Amino acid sequence: MILFVGKKAKRAGESPINREREIEAEYYARKCGLTRDEALKIIKDARPAKQRASLVGAKTR
Repeated sequence: MILFVGKKAKRAGESPINREREIEAEYYARKCGLTRDEALKIIKDARPAKQRASLVGAKTR
C-alpha cells in the first residue's frame, strides 16, 4: 500500500469574492423581494469594472 504525503488538493470551487457576492445577493433578494439573479445583476452593475479589479488585488492589514 502506497501512501501519498503532501499538500491537500485545492478545491475547484468559486473564489471568495464570488461567494461573498452571492451571499450578499441572497440577502438583498430576501430583504427586497427580488430573485437571486436579479439581485446579482444589480450588485454587478453597481460596481464599476476598475473598482472590481482593484478589490481582487487589494491587500488588507
